[in-house]
Amino acid sequence: MNNIEVITAFFEAFERLDYGQMNDLYVDDIIYSDPLFGLLQGPAVKDRWELICTSVKDFHLTIFKTEAIDGEYATCSWQVDYFSVRLHKQIVFSAKTFMKIVDGAITEHSEGYNLTQWIGKAYGLKGRLFGWTNFMKRKVQKEQLQALERFSKSKNLLLAGKKRRHISDAFDQ
Repeated sequence: MNNIEVITAFFEAFERLDYGQMNDLYVDDIIYSDPLFGLLQGPAVKDRWELICTSVKDFHLTIFKTEAIDGEYATCSWQVDYFSVRLHKQIVFSAKTFMKIVDGAITEHSEGYNLTQWIGKAYGLKGRLFGWTNFMKRKVQKEQLQALERFSKSKNLLLAGKKRRHISDAFDQ
């Protein structure tokens, strides 16, 4: 797949909230960054998309422009409108994505958007009044990272629960 096909496939999967398909387009050691979560790598990136896709309702994605920048990079301008189950808020915001694509797989992914505006929409009056402050930004970033860590840990516990450590674990002794 060329760069436009990869970024288009990613956003088509995002529109369906198909985090599995989105994550399949990444290399295992994907590097990701955005204003809210900061720098993430590997499984944390994939867990981020699973967390987001399973935490929203009434999701609508609008793509404004997708383009290849050169042989490795592609970009996409987009807007989402969704109800956040965790925050109990309807949120609309715009972002711009930059992806480095090598051999048909995404190796780097960054999102650019206005964190102050996102906080204002996600946290209501408190966010609109204080979202511009570094204190509030750090607080929100910490909350989001902790939510991602809890999600990742709970997911790993569920996966570990499916595995037997010893053959005798299958027997009621």
